[in-house]
Amino acid sequence: MSRGGGCLRRLTMTEAAPELPQAPISLDVLHDEVEVAREIQFSILPPTMPAVPGYELWGLLRPTAHTGGDMFDLVDLEQGVFVLLGDATGHGYGPALSATQMQAMFRVAFRLGANLDQAYVHVNNQMVEDLPEDRFVTAFLGFLDPQTHRLRYHSAGQAPILHWRARENVYDWHGPTTFPLGSLEVERAEADMTLTMGAGDVVALLSDGVYEYPDGGDHVYGRDRVGALVAGSGDRSLSDLASDLLGSLAAFGEGAVQQDDITIVLIRRNG
Repeated sequence: MSRGGGCLRRLTMTEAAPELPQAPISLDVLHDEVEVAREIQFSILPPTMPAVPGYELWGLLRPTAHTGGDMFDLVDLEQGVFVLLGDATGHGYGPALSATQMQAMFRVAFRLGANLDQAYVHVNNQMVEDLPEDRFVTAFLGFLDPQTHRLRYHSAGQAPILHWRARENVYDWHGPTTFPLGSLEVERAEADMTLTMGAGDVVALLSDGVYEYPDGGDHVYGRDRVGALVAGSGDRSLSDLASDLLGSLAAFGEGAVQQDDITIVLIRRNG
């Protein structure tokens, strides 16, 4: 294409363009960006918890002052109860936008009839195209079938996953099933996993802001404290259990500043 006798072409990302002077970013602008990122985070959260016969579900997000890329979703769809916990790398509105994009693509895929594997492949490959090379999203995505009591899922770099088996009085830890979303294009999904929930069982999905919560020294909260808290929760509501966990973190931290977003998703089969 020519204009005025000259040839116009698009600069590629690898071509150097001259730098132009930029105004320094004020603290007010940075504060506004953090507020926008926080609004994005909370705008995509479910306004209410789904009412599922025989089950109790609870989700909570406690962001840091500088905001990161945590999010969760709990929604009753035709395929079952969709359960999502995501953590985009970085802080600010960039990761918040990545998390928003991921959730929106999953919901659209499912409403268009995709199954869990198809949605995983589609969303992952789209995020490979869209995200910068140093960005990715760890995510747990699954469907709970309240009739069969099975939670079928992919865990894309999101771990550990806690399954408290009430009748046996033991808890199991499960690792990721595949790599984080947006890190590598795939043709098909890795094999999914299934957890069968017995009466009284609890599945706890927690972001790394919980497990890596610092005590002000060289120690982190860790999964043993999480397991003991869940195992000792008894018949307390899941909202109370989430509050107990936040209180336990605060006590453990002894005044240490929260370093990362904290996201809690809890599922209990009543029994």
